[in-house]
Amino acid sequence: MEPKSMVHALEKTGALLRKNGRLIDIHPPPEPPPIYVRLGAERHLVGWVRETDDYIEYAQADAALTEAAARSLYTWQKRGTFAFVTHADTITELQAHLAETWNDAIIDDRVIQRAEELMASVEPDKEVLLHEVVQIARLIVRR
Repeated sequence: MEPKSMVHALEKTGALLRKNGRLIDIHPPPEPPPIYVRLGAERHLVGWVRETDDYIEYAQADAALTEAAARSLYTWQKRGTFAFVTHADTITELQAHLAETWNDAIIDDRVIQRAEELMASVEPDKEVLLHEVVQIARLIVRR
């Protein structure tokens, strides 16, 4: 969705909210999240999840929210981030999960190979982790 369309959607949403209603926005930042292999208490970075469109929609969402606030459609009330960690027993399991839930996610072959090498460890307590930092914001509709 183009930023102009996103701003239009924010206008329409604002019209549906009560006076001083709240809009909650949750989306990831426009950057690749890291993939780790945890062996016991140690985490090893093996790479990042890429996207076919290079995370463009998240940058567009940021721009649309900024424009909506600049046009006084909304006022920022609070902003923050939270961690969203996906746990998988294998890199293949993580790939399968992403295929179902994140249609343009890509895990490069070298990342898969590195994860498989580390997961071949004799350490019994191990897993693959996808560590996303997600942006969250609360905005007040202005009329």
